[in-house]
Amino acid sequence: MAGRRHLASLLGGAALLAALLTGGALYGAAPKPCESNEVTASISDGVASGGAGLDRMTIVLAGDAGFNASDAQVDAKGWHKGRQVTPFADMTSGIAKDIDGDLAFVNLETVVTDRNDLKPERKSGGDKDAPFHFRSHPAAVKNLIGLGFNLFSLANNHASDYGAAGIEETLYHLAVANTERPVAFAGIGASFEEAIKPACLDLSGTRIGFDAIGIISGDDQRFRATDKSAGQASYRNRPDFEAVVSKLAALPADYRILSIHYGLEGRVVPDDRQLAEWRDYAAGEKGIDLIVGHHPHVAQGVELDGKSLIFYGLGNFLHPGTTEMSRFGPCRDYGLMAKIYVARIDGVWRVMAIEAIPLTNTQTHPERFAPKEAELRIEALNHLAARLDDPAKGAKGVRFTPQSDGSGLYCAEGAAALGGKIGALCKDWLPAAEPMKPVADKIEKACADKPFYGQPAMTKRRASPRRDFGPSPFPFGGLRPF
Repeated sequence: MAGRRHLASLLGGAALLAALLTGGALYGAAPKPCESNEVTASISDGVASGGAGLDRMTIVLAGDAGFNASDAQVDAKGWHKGRQVTPFADMTSGIAKDIDGDLAFVNLETVVTDRNDLKPERKSGGDKDAPFHFRSHPAAVKNLIGLGFNLFSLANNHASDYGAAGIEETLYHLAVANTERPVAFAGIGASFEEAIKPACLDLSGTRIGFDAIGIISGDDQRFRATDKSAGQASYRNRPDFEAVVSKLAALPADYRILSIHYGLEGRVVPDDRQLAEWRDYAAGEKGIDLIVGHHPHVAQGVELDGKSLIFYGLGNFLHPGTTEMSRFGPCRDYGLMAKIYVARIDGVWRVMAIEAIPLTNTQTHPERFAPKEAELRIEALNHLAARLDDPAKGAKGVRFTPQSDGSGLYCAEGAAALGGKIGALCKDWLPAAEPMKPVADKIEKACADKPFYGQPAMTKRRASPRRDFGPSPFPFGGLRPF
């Protein structure tokens, strides 16, 4: 254990070694560690000093992931359900071909360990997830990396399910995986400074900055990292949030991605805290290019705020420890995978196209919906986007046009003229049309802003951006966790 702790300290958290094996090229560019991920001064307009590198990138986004039920033992062979063992590659086979980006992101809502002797951490506070403890074998993470995932958020309310030992295990196994094929991981660390430090990947001379922050289970301060203890920064603590965003903004990079694990579970509409801190502060004030949200376990709307792109909630990606979602209707019964196509235009990265891909069977075997069923989910996503329009702030909810393959497509003005993959994708694109009234009525009912399980609708929380919130009040009763 001491050896793992030492290696995790050297390699773990957001720190990436400068001299690691790069492996073969997966897509247009083979990622490698940046020569340095030290924070200096902020680079204006998101352009790194060299200005060299790619002029096109594809970024794949996926939501919450884990590979085990609560308190279940880990096994390199795969996920156990009774006597049946499902190999990790089989669990991801339905979406393998869609992980085709230069960058691919996922939130690991699990401790990563090959040990079954770890003791689960007793949690305090009112969070409904408190009785649940998730751990996944590192072979599952290596399967994700083999598919093409190379950006991992580790900051969430299950990061400390097995205490400091679990934090150290996760850091160790991500560090070892990183020596085999470079990845960026952020959000936890052996100290507070390590937990908030951004990671960095180099794509053919283009520097990608990445950092992550999330809520702490039960807002239990034992799990908040300090100068002397492992853990994570607390999203509910505004100074912690500002520290993470400022570190990322100060990293010399061409493109910056921020992962945030926060929200009310089951809510399809972001609360005022998300709007104030994600839209106004991280995007508007600090200029973060891409903000990726998760935790509500349902998809929320997508927004363009100037050149910044915000996904308020991706929903589930793959996690046997989560509930089966089909009973919750077409506004909540899917996970959202996305492909973002960005181009460097006049020295600035611009979002030129986005594919939205609704996923079903996220608790066992994520895959696309049949096109007709997918279209209904795309229309639901568009309905949520309309609630994000704010002309006074320059914010626009993104509407997607349903496609024959079950995806939704958005193209920016001028995308078709860019040629290449973006031009081909957007060649015949037309803006999304309004759905027929019966469909619109069905979606409006399904997207009512209320909690699961039929309790009375919550009053929308109007949050001061500097208030420190307690644990999420969202009721899940005795059902399976999120």
